[in-house]
Amino acid sequence: MVFLGILSVLVLVHELGHYLVARILGIKVEEFAFGLPFTKALFTFKLGGTDYSIYPLLFGGFVRLHGEEEAGRDKKRSFWSRGRKQRMAVVAAGVVMNIALAVGGFVALYAALGVPVGQENQVTVLRVESGSPADKAGLKTEDRVIGIENKGIKDGTEFGRLMRSWAGIEVNLTVRRGKGTQLLEGITQDSYTDLAVRMTPRENPPEGQGPVGVGIADYPYLLMQKCSTLSPQCAGNAMVGGVRATGVWVGKVIEGLRGIGRSLAAGKAPEGVAGPVGIYQLTDVVSRGGAWPLVELVAVLSVNLAVFNVLPIPALDGGRMFFIWLEWARRKRLPVELEQKINAWGMAALIALLTLISFGDILRFR
Repeated sequence: MVFLGILSVLVLVHELGHYLVARILGIKVEEFAFGLPFTKALFTFKLGGTDYSIYPLLFGGFVRLHGEEEAGRDKKRSFWSRGRKQRMAVVAAGVVMNIALAVGGFVALYAALGVPVGQENQVTVLRVESGSPADKAGLKTEDRVIGIENKGIKDGTEFGRLMRSWAGIEVNLTVRRGKGTQLLEGITQDSYTDLAVRMTPRENPPEGQGPVGVGIADYPYLLMQKCSTLSPQCAGNAMVGGVRATGVWVGKVIEGLRGIGRSLAAGKAPEGVAGPVGIYQLTDVVSRGGAWPLVELVAVLSVNLAVFNVLPIPALDGGRMFFIWLEWARRKRLPVELEQKINAWGMAALIALLTLISFGDILRFR
């Protein structure tokens, strides 16, 4: 249900952009739909001359405009009869709405949790062995060891080296304990207490346990600038942070697409590509962290959808924008039949690619 809710938000916000701009420009919207129209609609109702529909295949959505492929009967309200600027505005509106959704999601996230101003590595306890020095000293999972004898430590490697050097001698650790919110860019430190913990590392520990008997990992923790959400300065900082985060993720998605292109050019299978099945798995993991990680995930996926949709691939918004640019360069439109065929081929190729990626996701998560 969480996955379906996120998918619904992403698709409906995107299609809402096309819908709103078309209505503002006086173009007739014949259908606003969630799902792809390869079968009959599950549910349809008519309001104000527009059909609102839900189709069984929910991985997408569309807005059907009057005169989308040819002039149509009502030329005054036809998409075809509009100039290039108006048609470009309608087509680009979906991408703009996804970017706006991403900015809004990051702004809400930062207004609630604070704006990230930096990041620091912390040695985090993943496991405490029963009866070990760490267990006797009261160390718990998710504790972070931030200092030894009042000196900071850089990483788990340094922690292990120091514990071996202090074997048989009592040592003072500074341990940070408290809950945080796990985000894609790191873990926030919502509330915590720094504790002084004394223990004596073992000289001859059981095999696989180490001197103090803990399993550790280096995790990135975010340094957050928190303030009152009622403060204009706080709202401004959250807004700037949201715009900056959106720009950062746009860059990451573009770099990811370049990586995919380089892999394909080298004849290798691209890594890090996920379809609906992979996103479902990611959503399931992220949802365990609460509402704010889901808000961040929606923002990140919205950026992905915006960047992907602007690619000049037939059947996508970018493909339609390319046809409009081509019309401007040629001073005339492509023949309707040719444009329809190219879009149909593009859609078939996208569905085939989506099927292959989903199959790969299933094999990876078995």
